[in-house]
Amino acid sequence: MSAPEEPSSPDRRRFLALAGSLGVAAGGSLLLPGQARADSPPLEWQNWSGGQKARPANMAYPDSEEALATAIRSATAPIRAVGGSHSFSPVVSTPGTIISLEALNGMVAHDPKAQTATFRAGTRVAATGPALKAVGQGLLNEADINLQSLGGAISTSTHGTGRLLKSYSGNVTHLRLFTADGSAIDCSADTNRDIFDAARVAVGSLGILSQVTLQNRTAYRLRETVRVSDVQAAMAAMEAERDRHRHIEIFVFPFGGKAIVKRMNITTDAPTPVVPADDNELLDFAADTARKYPWTNAWVQRLVGMFISDSERVGDSFDVLASPRTVAFNEMEYTVPAERGLECLEEVNSTIRRAGINVFFPLEFRYTAADDCWLSPFSERPGASISVHQYHKQDYRPLFRLVEPIFWKYQGRPHWGKLHTLTAKNLRAVYPRFDDFLRVRRELDPQGRFLNPHARQLFLG
Repeated sequence: MSAPEEPSSPDRRRFLALAGSLGVAAGGSLLLPGQARADSPPLEWQNWSGGQKARPANMAYPDSEEALATAIRSATAPIRAVGGSHSFSPVVSTPGTIISLEALNGMVAHDPKAQTATFRAGTRVAATGPALKAVGQGLLNEADINLQSLGGAISTSTHGTGRLLKSYSGNVTHLRLFTADGSAIDCSADTNRDIFDAARVAVGSLGILSQVTLQNRTAYRLRETVRVSDVQAAMAAMEAERDRHRHIEIFVFPFGGKAIVKRMNITTDAPTPVVPADDNELLDFAADTARKYPWTNAWVQRLVGMFISDSERVGDSFDVLASPRTVAFNEMEYTVPAERGLECLEEVNSTIRRAGINVFFPLEFRYTAADDCWLSPFSERPGASISVHQYHKQDYRPLFRLVEPIFWKYQGRPHWGKLHTLTAKNLRAVYPRFDDFLRVRRELDPQGRFLNPHARQLFLG
């Protein structure tokens, strides 16, 4: 394998008008403002939406695998790893020790023949695109938020859109896992297979990833088109065109009768000029106005076509697939069997309309290919993922309580980094390899050192 070039920082591109509806505060912080030193009590952590907070006894910032092993061995349990702080669910919160992977970043090696690359687990997804382009490679797919760490994105089975494209977890070929005693285990389809199948989506409950190797492809460009339509036309396009495009997804505004369809396909055409990034002030104003004056919500949603223009552009895959975000929200996402996805979307959309729940952000709908990771929402079946978002200044609980039972009706599986209320009993019913995962978890961490209260609910409750 060849030595890597030093990764460069990707330029922020124009904020896709629709994806702006699904914005986040850029970056995410490990500590609250003014909390600069890990040894200055009280330690505080929050995720980027502000919905999850913790005051751990200790925080550690290892910059090598040796330092990571030492940090694990000396840590006060429960131990939780943090990457980009982009999860909505309480996967990080702990009274024990938070171990940041931020300093464990960058490409370790790449294989031009196999088109694979190994990265340290703390590498932000945004940094992989330019680094891979420099060696002639590109990720097979990418989610529309790219500020997560690779370790976090893989551990929660984060994904993009594409009927034939897998999540980040499904494209992992090798990984290195540091377990409860500080020892490292190397895993692949040929080595420690059970641990490999469990660790690719483990929600931080088996140990801490230090390195991951991803299957990639030749670097490529995409042509993206964005079109505004009515909801029924958008859903019909999704049904008719899902096999014709490499990527297709729709964003449905429940009260405006409007939707946006985004299509992307590989092209060899020259890149189009870069448009300056949108700061999303209009979106923030519209969402806050709908929060304060609910009667304006449907009216503003019907005007989507006036402030979101149809557009087309060409660029590097990592520039087109990912979107900078500036407006914070909280999110629930479930994945249902692909063949029932649009039926489920229609029920969620109509239920929100009938209930009159005040929500400005659209529903997001996309397809992802099946994989063989035991706890992937796409394990052994292709999936249709439906994301529900609520503006961060609003209470998300009424909306999420309303729609979550609909997802259960369709045998939905939750995105591990997003809000849901399932316990081990519920999860066993929708994950065919759930008990196999629990067996491996007990073998690797018999004392439960990596189980915070949320993980206990998932894997013991």
